[in-house]
Amino acid sequence: MRIARIAVAGRALHARPDGDGWTPVEDPYAALAAGREPADAGARIPSADAALLPPAVPTVLVGIAQNRGASDHPLPVQAWLKSPRGVVAHGEPVRVRRDAGRVVVEAEIAVVIGRDTGDPTATAVTEANAHEFVLGVTAVDDISYPDRAELDVRNFESKGGDGSTPLGPWIDTDASIDELPLALEIDGQRVRDSSAQAMPVPVRESIAYVARWVRLGPGDVIMAGAPLSNHEAAAGSTVAVVVGDARLETPLR
Repeated sequence: MRIARIAVAGRALHARPDGDGWTPVEDPYAALAAGREPADAGARIPSADAALLPPAVPTVLVGIAQNRGASDHPLPVQAWLKSPRGVVAHGEPVRVRRDAGRVVVEAEIAVVIGRDTGDPTATAVTEANAHEFVLGVTAVDDISYPDRAELDVRNFESKGGDGSTPLGPWIDTDASIDELPLALEIDGQRVRDSSAQAMPVPVRESIAYVARWVRLGPGDVIMAGAPLSNHEAAAGSTVAVVVGDARLETPLR
């Protein structure tokens, strides 16, 4: 099932695509807790009457550094926190900074947590059961300024700015976290092709690792990237991140 968030007359609703419009659905997190898909919860809304929002509103937004496999000094999975205020919706223009050097866009898989992972010391989340805590996946673009990383190794400047995390357009609840194509396009040209299978650290291992240290809840997001899934971009370009059937487009200004 594809689940988006839309704004209608000042209200935010969960909805599923329905032709050229949207049909509201009940809270998908409550439905997941009940062991079922969200039921319809209202009449169909024409697309002209709705504005697309980011499909999730994370309180915790985690990036994964896929360092394993480096030939010089292999490292275990590493995670870092990114500001949830940087999340923007599909199609929303992002003004890139002119004072931070090169702009790099990166296609990543966004895992949307569906239920509370509990006390991190309880180790309830494992690689084997990680999918049970996931509502679904969507596309995310990790917009970065790598020149700043030479001075800021914690990624505060290089990855934390306004609009640095386009997310969407919807959450795919049927997509596999183990086998999922991942691609990056700039101005309609495919510049990167990868997949979840190409990640040195599997997505479910990343989920289990993060949950061992940070309590996660409904709507929180873990961003997982693959090797060679990034590319330089520039103001004036339109970037597309393709994750499975989800296509996230972001105009850079």
